[in-house]
Amino acid sequence: MIIEMLMSFWTVFTTTVYTMLLGIPVIVTALFSKTGCIPYRLGLAWAWLIMKTNRVGIQIEGFEKLVRTRSYVFIANHASNLDPPAIALALHNQLRFVGKKSLAKIPVFGWAVKMARMILIDRSDSLSARNSINKAVIELKNGISACFFAEGTRSLDGRLQKFKKGGIMLALKAKLPIVPVTIIGSHTLMPKNAVRIKSGVVRIIVGDPIDTSAFSEKDRDALLDAVRSVIKGNLHRLSQAYS
Repeated sequence: MIIEMLMSFWTVFTTTVYTMLLGIPVIVTALFSKTGCIPYRLGLAWAWLIMKTNRVGIQIEGFEKLVRTRSYVFIANHASNLDPPAIALALHNQLRFVGKKSLAKIPVFGWAVKMARMILIDRSDSLSARNSINKAVIELKNGISACFFAEGTRSLDGRLQKFKKGGIMLALKAKLPIVPVTIIGSHTLMPKNAVRIKSGVVRIIVGDPIDTSAFSEKDRDALLDAVRSVIKGNLHRLSQAYS
């Protein structure tokens, strides 16, 4: 019990320190960075420190399927707060993560997220959410990509939940390839509502890019099913949550 408390304190303390040390520079550099590259690199340093401090390794499969200079819409499952830093460190593309608008209210961290041009949407206001997505489309070029966690929130037990269509709609609007991304192991290391980060490995599996140029909005359900099928198949084959 004491060890668990100490480890939880260690996670909270180090994460807070890293956020304070790098959050302010992200906010400042974002004011002068036209592409958002500099604040994003600072964000990567923040993610690396958190993973390294808590002895979390990352394994990536399928990386060769991606072109660094090409933009994509990555759609992934979501079971842990470790998912965003794991994906950011695994992929070389500059990412615009999609998250809830309320994140921007968190001191330093939320301000940095907003200034780094992440895509923050108001889920209670569909019109506002669509406007945020439409605005984001303009910046998705030259390797800058969007990353959606299709379940909308973290899974409590690590099992796959119903997918939302936002990522599919953005990909269709921007005419960008969709890349299914399966995250395995993060739930074991830091499940929802946990404070402590356990040491271990997060596995990132990159699926084959799906060309959307020949599809229209009427195909959104079929595309959503195809993406979910890839992720579900990987989880069933490789995740202990499904064994």
